[in-house]
Amino acid sequence: MKKIIITSLEKGAGKTTVALALALKANKKFGYFKPIGDNPLYKEKKIIDYDAFLFREVFGMDTLPEEMCLGLHHSKILHFYPDAKEEFKKRMEKLNQGKELFIIEGGEYPWKGASLGLDVFSISKEIGGEIIFVVSGDYHNILDEITYISKMNVENLKGVILNMIDEFNEKIIEEIESKGVKFLGYLPEIKKLKAVKVSYIAEKLFAKVVAGENGLDNYVENVFIAALSAPEIKRHPDFKKKNKLIITGGDRADVIMACVENGTSGIILTNNIVPSANILARANEKGIPLLSVRPDTYTVAKLVENIQPVILPEEKDKLDEIEKEAENIKIEEILG
Repeated sequence: MKKIIITSLEKGAGKTTVALALALKANKKFGYFKPIGDNPLYKEKKIIDYDAFLFREVFGMDTLPEEMCLGLHHSKILHFYPDAKEEFKKRMEKLNQGKELFIIEGGEYPWKGASLGLDVFSISKEIGGEIIFVVSGDYHNILDEITYISKMNVENLKGVILNMIDEFNEKIIEEIESKGVKFLGYLPEIKKLKAVKVSYIAEKLFAKVVAGENGLDNYVENVFIAALSAPEIKRHPDFKKKNKLIITGGDRADVIMACVENGTSGIILTNNIVPSANILARANEKGIPLLSVRPDTYTVAKLVENIQPVILPEEKDKLDEIEKEAENIKIEEILG
């Protein structure tokens, strides 16, 4: 059985996207494990890792999400499993039965879980899995990371996959392999992966949908904090951007109505204040979700900023695009 460990030096490099690409193109019976999660999802009074949930839903896996992740925080993991490394081995033994390929996704950084023996290097040593680094950014950032990886002298290093590449330059292959690191392909920038549905934002914020529920599938690509007067907001260049999410106080009736009338993907109403019935009715007519939350505008803006775009299980168009672009990954070499 082939065991692949996916990691990156930076948060947000796209490890999950690459893991999906490999799973979609491998054409093999595979298993998935993310020992330490980093994107909490609350389902049926449980906290699970979103990526584990995503893999189960997309591929119809029998394994429960909580079985594919030990936990999201060291303290919780140690509370339930005093010997986390031993628990990891038990899970591996169970999850890899009957599989031809096993994909392990590392934490936010390669060293995540090192104190538990669950960093990617310890895992690789334990199971003999090959490590693939996902690298993203501009040309020079890529070269910096590849150079650094080459100096790490990583055991069982399979190579690197480039992700979110705006314009692929063949010259980069020569640069990478001159460092003694194998180039295993790339995924171009897939713009639709940067958009997230209003429904997901509502779920992450524990927001109450007070109007416009039929617009929860609207996509968000830009965020605008409406702290000005209604006339000034309408003149602001950021207000003219498409697929925008507005954040404003629930008591700003003139601002909320201006945003509803001029088109937006959704509006977050802060301070737990719900506007008048005529505004709610108009938002329902226009299909613009109004999400009521308790925190103030500044706090909500910071929370929204930290929400990473995700692929929802039902977003087949995103999955199809990943599978299509996975033609640029050297799957035969990875599985060889």
